[in-house]
Amino acid sequence: MKRLILFLQLCIFVMQSFAQQGQLSISRIDQMPDSPLPLQIRDWNAVAHDYDSFVFDINKTGSYLPLIRLGMHGQFNYADNTPAFLDSYVGTTDHLNQAEAINMMPAIIGASLVGIDKSNQNGMNWVAMTKDFYNLNNGQNVYLNNCSTQSGSDWWYDVMPNVYFYQMKSLYPAGALQFNAQFTSVANRWLNCIKQLGGSTSPWTIPNMNYRAFNLTTGKPLTEGVKEPESAGSIAWLLYNAYLQTGNRQYMEGARQAMDFLSGLASNPAYELQLPYGTIAAARMNAVAGANYSLQKMLSWCFDRGALRGWGSIVGNWNGYDVSGLIGEANDNGDDYAFVMNGFQQAAALAPLPKYDKRYARAIGKWMLNLTNASRLFYSNGLPTENQDSYAWASANDPSSSIPHESMKQVWLGKTPFATGDAIRGGWAATNLSLYSGSSVGYLASVVKTTNVPEILQIDLNKTDFYGDNSMPSYLYYNPTTTAKEVAVNLPTASVAIYDAITETIVNPSASGSLQLTVPAGEVRLIRLFPSGLVPESRNNRLYVGNNILDYHYQYNYATTLQVKSLSASLNTVLVNAPFLAYSEPGNTNPGDQVKYEWFVNDVLLQGQTQSQASISAPSAASQLILKSRISLNGQTAEDTLQINVVNHISQAPVITGIGLATDYTATGGNNTFTALVSPAPGEILTYAWSVKGGTLLQTTGNSVTWQAPAAPAVDSVKVVVTNQDQLSTTFSSALLVKDITIAEQNPLIWYPFDNDSKNAIADRFHATVVGAVKTDDARGMADKAYRFTSGDNLISTPNDPALNFTGAVSLSCWVRCDQLDQEKYIISHGSWQERYKLSIIPEGKFRWTVKTDKGVTDLDGTITIELNHYYHVTAMYTGYSLELYIDGKLNSFKPWSGNLLTSTHPLTISREDEVITNYDLLGSIDEVKLWDREIPVSQIAKLKDQWWYPVGVKELEASMRIYPNPAEGILYLEFSGNSVPEQVSLFAADGKKVTDYLGKDSETNIKLVLPKPSEGIYLLRVLMKDGRVVTRKIVSK
Repeated sequence: MKRLILFLQLCIFVMQSFAQQGQLSISRIDQMPDSPLPLQIRDWNAVAHDYDSFVFDINKTGSYLPLIRLGMHGQFNYADNTPAFLDSYVGTTDHLNQAEAINMMPAIIGASLVGIDKSNQNGMNWVAMTKDFYNLNNGQNVYLNNCSTQSGSDWWYDVMPNVYFYQMKSLYPAGALQFNAQFTSVANRWLNCIKQLGGSTSPWTIPNMNYRAFNLTTGKPLTEGVKEPESAGSIAWLLYNAYLQTGNRQYMEGARQAMDFLSGLASNPAYELQLPYGTIAAARMNAVAGANYSLQKMLSWCFDRGALRGWGSIVGNWNGYDVSGLIGEANDNGDDYAFVMNGFQQAAALAPLPKYDKRYARAIGKWMLNLTNASRLFYSNGLPTENQDSYAWASANDPSSSIPHESMKQVWLGKTPFATGDAIRGGWAATNLSLYSGSSVGYLASVVKTTNVPEILQIDLNKTDFYGDNSMPSYLYYNPTTTAKEVAVNLPTASVAIYDAITETIVNPSASGSLQLTVPAGEVRLIRLFPSGLVPESRNNRLYVGNNILDYHYQYNYATTLQVKSLSASLNTVLVNAPFLAYSEPGNTNPGDQVKYEWFVNDVLLQGQTQSQASISAPSAASQLILKSRISLNGQTAEDTLQINVVNHISQAPVITGIGLATDYTATGGNNTFTALVSPAPGEILTYAWSVKGGTLLQTTGNSVTWQAPAAPAVDSVKVVVTNQDQLSTTFSSALLVKDITIAEQNPLIWYPFDNDSKNAIADRFHATVVGAVKTDDARGMADKAYRFTSGDNLISTPNDPALNFTGAVSLSCWVRCDQLDQEKYIISHGSWQERYKLSIIPEGKFRWTVKTDKGVTDLDGTITIELNHYYHVTAMYTGYSLELYIDGKLNSFKPWSGNLLTSTHPLTISREDEVITNYDLLGSIDEVKLWDREIPVSQIAKLKDQWWYPVGVKELEASMRIYPNPAEGILYLEFSGNSVPEQVSLFAADGKKVTDYLGKDSETNIKLVLPKPSEGIYLLRVLMKDGRVVTRKIVSK
């Protein structure tokens, strides 16, 4: 070990005498001004505190206030938790019914970073409330953007909530009882994603992550839409931190595989805000783990304009305002579009980076100064009133200007710049003041602080370095001026030594209270504080203070050394005498390098094993083997070891493939039989332990048991634990649907037969309008009895009406035929998932029933994959206790859900999301649409596919028989002409009971039928003609 020269420890170094060392530039940052004008840096710490006190005030009054409310205890995933609802925009159309993780969690983290204890704030534990974003009940088992939703639509909405959770857990390790289990579950789920996308260590294989999203349930990526390969970076960030916390080498291998994919991309993958998290992960893996990822490339990607939406860093001056450093759509042709949240998050991710690679200290410091200055322009006090679209509300309700506009246009409505957002234009909110954007302000506030020199910021390199090297206070100071400046640095009261990593000198060996730090013109200083009296030591190109690393690249040594990136085996537990394979992947090599491999078992060299893959046989006795791989290249050697367990018998848990039910649903109070579906290994002895959430088990052991359902309809569950002779157990659970089969058949509010027109056949209201759709054949092959939709311009819509905004339950049914699947296709929608409900087909070819209540929004997916150009009859129902999907009259899927349906401002639309949006239009055919404002019985659902307004055979008699009025009011008339002579006329009620018979008389051409009283309802009229033909017609009596 080499000790620093004592002279350097005892002298105060005069920095002006040395030139700036080893700084690397980022071309996009080079284009930014050294010191932006006008220089008007807000007190971001005050903004963060003001934001927190405003947004988390549940008693605040005023227009669109409060912005937050508490939910119901046990509402989502945890019975012991009370969730919170926080508006995403001021004046949102779904006021106090929104709960987005990308809004709520950064708000709590940001406040915590500036010193607010959110685990005990006025008696509220906001930290614990967020655990409901962990989607437990639906089996996703990760954090997602809502409390009950599905992964697989958008990677940034799926991955970032997990990033925020990891950040929160680093600040509040015991924030909730479930945090530890959630931490490893998140890591396991995203590690499995890496593997399912092709990542492997046996042999080393890089996954393909060039997709828009990944469905954790189906194990399939989303190939349509704008791809988000930058998500590999945020997943690598998760897995690397999981490795640091648990020591599980699989997490490190997964992080390296994701990072190998990201760093291997040929073009800029920047899309939103995940790339900076991948960049800081790469910097930490380089410095700490000895990796060699190109930070120059990745940092350039973070700022350069990328191909995906033109995402990057803004550069320029807009009408006298320097806006360089903001993040957004950097079009560079006069129509830039910056977003405030993305700048806040990128600052948090990249601020710690110079600690791990000091060559970028000046570039990061310069960019941070520009960003910190320009971010004020998103707030109501940042621009003239005419240059923002939500000033009126902010000036009246937010005097401290703590809630920003979502974005800022370079030019809008002839004004430049213009603070705005997407909410007003999208119809989502009455203002563009964005909470999901402003919730991240605490991130910026925690890392930047003004100093006695207005142009020089103090940048804290530790505050947002979650799970990082925060053993010593570390600060960066960038001087953009043309003269040297003396910066007053606040120090602890205890004596500390100050090391400058840029000049690699001890600035002061012992100081306390304060220090005057000289920062030369145009240069940067990166200081780290450590207890005075300790002696720094250099070893392995690093500088240490004790066991803490003071400088990762002492003497600017960035040379990489050979390493074993991964060592794995085909089996970690092996039977005696059994063969297995081992795999070694070298790191920090170049294509074509001739790496030498040696393999050892218990330090005994294996002869003949000289490749990256070794074939090994386990010994004949049970033991623990230490497998070692040693690699050599150009005089460098590296090795790693792996423990292999050799056993006489491998115990494996029982394999359960499911729980078989005698019937798909159970009548209230009725019985059902459950059978555990298992695949026993030879000689395996199994025992069974059953339990249920509700109802009563008539026995609790055995392969099959009988259950008596509860007396009220519900969604219950059954669980079986199967244990073998090795005392290994497997648990399997299944949901149970309990239905009230005594419910009478219900008349719909709407029935669109589409045989002749788009009118409601049930009543003289709720008639629909057809735009562009054309007549086509129906499911029976009858011509012109259904409607076909061929483009997004086609639409059938029904004007919105208070009577259609019922809140208790909803049932709808229709025939649908899909011609093309390239994205989600809407069948029927009333306000979509944002407001009320929708029935759609997802890209995987499954029906999706989405319902929004005052408890949140949830999806129910069907289990079958539809065939194109094939008719299906689908019934979707929300009962107040469940979501249910029936396909061709049979129960297909269900899940528990409750709450009151929310209302919609949009019309009821068929084939589209709403009357404006055309992105998710159905290309296909729809027929026989029915809507009820209540639950309908299962027995009625089974009949719907066989019910037609005009049965086959009516066409031939339409010219010779007239039935009117229909709907009728107590009396019905039948007129016959030509050779059509009635033999018998019968009228049946909806339940199938005959109401009346009328025997026809010779030559009778007019019949008057008096309907029974009360007569409201649907009837079936059956006419038997003298020639034997039979005609049936639906009759509606009002």
